[in-house]
Amino acid sequence: MTSAKEQLIQELDRTPDFVVQEVLDFLLFIKVRLKHKIEENQAIDLEQSPSLPAFLQFVEEISAQVPREEWEALPTDLSKNLDHYLYGAPKDEE
Repeated sequence: MTSAKEQLIQELDRTPDFVVQEVLDFLLFIKVRLKHKIEENQAIDLEQSPSLPAFLQFVEEISAQVPREEWEALPTDLSKNLDHYLYGAPKDEE
């Protein structure tokens, strides 16, 4: 059984030069794209705080975009009475 690399070399030997040039251009394009993707993933990893999981980092980034006035406008009993604020259920006054 021949490897993919060996098979590609055999095919290239039987292929016209203008097609070989196109294949080479495509291969180089894929390598550059892969390199950029790897660099982008490494940059994202560096941006994330090592002490927070990715989801919590995402929540922190979204929270930072909300103006302070909006945070202050939230009810102080929101977590206790979430059903009241979402669905109109009676408030829990405990």
